Amino acid sequence: MIDEKERQKLRRKRQRKRKRKKARKKFLIFLTIVIIVLAAFVITIKICNPDFDFSTLIDGDGVQQVVEIVNEDILGKTTTTTATQTQTTTEPTTTQHIIQNAEYDYVEFSDFDFDTSLQGNQIGNLLNKTSGAVTYSFSYIFYSIPGKGIYRFEPNEETNSKVKVDSYNFKYLNILDGYIYFVDTDSNALCRCSASGGDITQIAENISFAYLYNNKIYCIGTDNTVGYVTVEDFDGKTLYTAPTNKTVTFAGISLSRIFFTEYNADDDYYEYLTISVDGGETLRFRDGTLGDEILNLELEYGFMYYYQKQDDGTYNLCRQKFGSENIVTLAENCSIEDYPVIYTNRLYYTSIDGDTVTANEINMNSMSEKVMVSVGGVEDGNTLGVGYGYQYVFLCGKKTDGGDNILNGSCIYTSASSENTLVFSDGKLKYKD
Repeated sequence: MIDEKERQKLRRKRQRKRKRKKARKKFLIFLTIVIIVLAAFVITIKICNPDFDFSTLIDGDGVQQVVEIVNEDILGKTTTTTATQTQTTTEPTTTQHIIQNAEYDYVEFSDFDFDTSLQGNQIGNLLNKTSGAVTYSFSYIFYSIPGKGIYRFEPNEETNSKVKVDSYNFKYLNILDGYIYFVDTDSNALCRCSASGGDITQIAENISFAYLYNNKIYCIGTDNTVGYVTVEDFDGKTLYTAPTNKTVTFAGISLSRIFFTEYNADDDYYEYLTISVDGGETLRFRDGTLGDEILNLELEYGFMYYYQKQDDGTYNLCRQKFGSENIVTLAENCSIEDYPVIYTNRLYYTSIDGDTVTANEINMNSMSEKVMVSVGGVEDGNTLGVGYGYQYVFLCGKKTDGGDNILNGSCIYTSASSENTLVFSDGKLKYKD
């Protein structure tokens, strides 16, 4: 039998065990409360600003692990660690440009939820060397040949028709609701006419760039103004006027704002600015850049595309979601830094090898690349640029300084070859013999 002394010893042992169990329970309850509070904090921050850098609050891996748990298990998102993530492109990856002190560096992505059927042209088509010489509507491709006019091509039947054929130089083509809008670059007049032809109506004067979305034609004026003209009554509104020593270039739009760059030649410096379509204060949407650090930035469907200079002097073609610090390299060592053209998940850009210029396609999902069309016998001073129109990719411009204007293209379902190349000749687009 157990005597009283042994019984007391066992009783004290059980008491100590209960105390330890109770202490562990209290600690687990406390830890659970801390995790819930921290998770709620992280969720709130991530909802308000998905790209918030938690490393600014605390060092170490603990916060990052909690962020990953919250993103993947609670929010159902995949966490991207921009400081260490390996890019899905060939090495080396780009040095990431972190937006600092920007005043409009984040917005709900729904503000870029465009209806592409209301878009008059691709922004890259309008900004690059082609100056919007190609666009499309439904199954028709519209294209402008300087000194000859505007033509329409139906690829299924391979038929051509004349829309406006005369000596004017029509660029910045946009088409919507049965009208084609364009700028007469000889007079800097914004005009429109029926997509099937007819009389030209002048809409506005002193216009050097035009992009149509829905009921507004967003314009850059010859006097370095930023604004728009409505298509219903041609009522114009100037939103911003650059100082006399600066020049502005269109970059893109959201559903509520216009984005543009402002270049100061005295300082060789670029500012990246945005203003509401309702007017008001002009804000910066990313840090300014010096010289040729960044070239030809455009904003399409909520993503910024631009060429970023590398340490060896070459350029990478990059993509960056608006409001994000993560930069994806799409192409390296680019030989031409012209604006690319974006259509859904495909990107088209030009490159040169010797005396041959090519229009290349990048599938931004698979990162596969192919040559769409090529033009040989090209010299310095050429003006060839890539243009996209209804599943066709073109190279248009001049092969040589002072040469004839050409327009060569091929379908996106094929690739570059003499048998698949459309060529403008004798007033029409036709396949090579």
